[in-house]
Amino acid sequence: MILRNSFAFTISEEMMERINQWDQCKAVDVSGAKFAFTFIPSGLGTYIIVKCDVCKRELHIPDDLE
Repeated sequence: MILRNSFAFTISEEMMERINQWDQCKAVDVSGAKFAFTFIPSGLGTYIIVKCDVCKRELHIPDDLE
C-alpha cells in the first residue's frame, strides 16, 4: 500500500523561543534530545504539545501564537 498524502509540521521562531523559556531540564542522553512533539491538526489550526522526556512536563501551544 502506498500512501500519497504527507504532512509537514513546523515550529516557528516564536514557538521555539517559548519552548526555550519554558525548558528547565538538561538532556540526559548522548543525543541531547529531550522533547516529544505532538501535532494535532483541526479545522481551527494546529495545536502543539511539547513533552519533556526528562521531567514529563507538557507545554501546550496553539499555532496562532503571536
